[in-house]
Amino acid sequence: MGTIHRKCDVVVVGSGGAGLSAALSASVLGSKVLILEKADVFGGTTALSGSGTWIPRHHHQSTMGVHDSREDVLTYLRSAGPDGWHNSEAPRWDAFVDHAPKMLEFLERHTPLRFAPSREPDPYAEAPGGKNFGRMVSPRPLPPSILGPLGKKLRGPQYTPWLNYEEVLDTGLYAMPKRWLLRYAPRILYRIATNKRVMGNALVIGLLKGCLDNHCELWTGVQAQRLTQEEGRITGVVVKRAMQTLEIEAEKGVVLASGGFEWNPEMMARYFPNYPVEWTGSPSTNTGDGQRMAQAVGARLDRMDQALIYGTTPEMYEGNVRGVPSGDYVLPHSMIVGHHGKRFMNEKQTNIGLALLKRDEATGRPAHLPAWRIYDAQYAAKYPHALPKGTFEGTRFSDRTLAGLAQQIGLDPETLVATAKRFSEFARTGVDEDFGRGSTIWDRTRAIDARQKPNPALGTVEVPPFYAMPFKPSFLGTKGGPRTNPKGQVVTEEEVVIPGLYAAGNVMANPFGTKGMGGGTTIGPVMTWGYICGLNVHDEVR
Repeated sequence: MGTIHRKCDVVVVGSGGAGLSAALSASVLGSKVLILEKADVFGGTTALSGSGTWIPRHHHQSTMGVHDSREDVLTYLRSAGPDGWHNSEAPRWDAFVDHAPKMLEFLERHTPLRFAPSREPDPYAEAPGGKNFGRMVSPRPLPPSILGPLGKKLRGPQYTPWLNYEEVLDTGLYAMPKRWLLRYAPRILYRIATNKRVMGNALVIGLLKGCLDNHCELWTGVQAQRLTQEEGRITGVVVKRAMQTLEIEAEKGVVLASGGFEWNPEMMARYFPNYPVEWTGSPSTNTGDGQRMAQAVGARLDRMDQALIYGTTPEMYEGNVRGVPSGDYVLPHSMIVGHHGKRFMNEKQTNIGLALLKRDEATGRPAHLPAWRIYDAQYAAKYPHALPKGTFEGTRFSDRTLAGLAQQIGLDPETLVATAKRFSEFARTGVDEDFGRGSTIWDRTRAIDARQKPNPALGTVEVPPFYAMPFKPSFLGTKGGPRTNPKGQVVTEEEVVIPGLYAAGNVMANPFGTKGMGGGTTIGPVMTWGYICGLNVHDEVR
């Protein structure tokens, strides 16, 4: 062993929602915690998120008249969860369901965070145990000034909406922004004047404040290189900071919360072969460090082919093109087609990544990519704010005819014309006979245009000119990594616990995978797993 530069009880690698929740719960219990962040700013992917947080059985449900039970939630997970996952994931599902509401109460007790409930439904509300609303919350606004000098170390948002998650999603903001922005104008002006941040920034501000108040130490610009181990037990981590290699000893353990590997080209090529990786929507520091270090000490890597994939619009962020989650393709008068010129999914489904990741059984290549968003003049007239501007080359095409548009983007003209005709017939009848768009509670309540009849989720695509934009599988975060038990402890291939090593967030093998059970089934579970890790690492005895 080399010279120990720093000793503490718990080292947390990563400062997103998972890492900060782990640090907070361990420090509240009395552990001395050191948080290491690879970037020069805190917040990770969480700071860029919409902060929608799926927490079944949370304590705000009573104010909404919602009754939720443990059995309701487990029934929902069993009925709507990934096919075939129940037997292997049931223990971790149980742990999530039991700890999620406790985690939310814990955050409101030990941080300035206050959560507002949303009326967003479960994506599969019709499934046994599903809810029409009541399981989603999001943080109320907070100013970075409460962090003191650390406020300048907060990762900035990719854009500044000044509205909370529920203010955007519980209204018709996407469809009628002028109407709703006028209503929210005083609120927005107040937030601008007081620099109150919303969404993911508010969540990180509150978590950071809680960690500071409980005496956590925070470092930025630190790259974790390897874990130290004695007689099978993890004893700390070796890091690189300001060109120095330092060894940090963790008396109780290390919590990996370093995010996914979507910015690691080699890992992406291995686990997502033949998929174009563009417009990635997370910090470029997510390069799989935690997965690599865990595997080096014998951890079992699992669910490495799972990811949060979304439709995005390219924007400049920190000097690079990043993907910003977009709601343009869920509005009427638009559809998504694959390289074959045909629709291949319900465009309004939250689990759009499942369709994008589908492979052709014969070739093993992506079954539908490249895919395209198609809009018409009705869309451009009603939703000019949502129509892609074509700021980047190759991101917007237009033509007076669908056949001409098809030729520009490499689709068969006859097929695209036939697809639009069929889709338009569905819009007139109000029934999508192919994929059921607009038939579920989710479709009919989330990001709709209530003016649209007979189905608020559908609109014809038939009025020239026509527009097209690429629909790329944008990775907001991979969801594979070291497998953990219900306590958050990392295990080996033989399911044996590696003492002193924990994992939470996108670095771990996600119990739900690509398929989201709610709009916030990334944020809610990752904070819950961070909370679980913090509780258990505090009790570790070397």
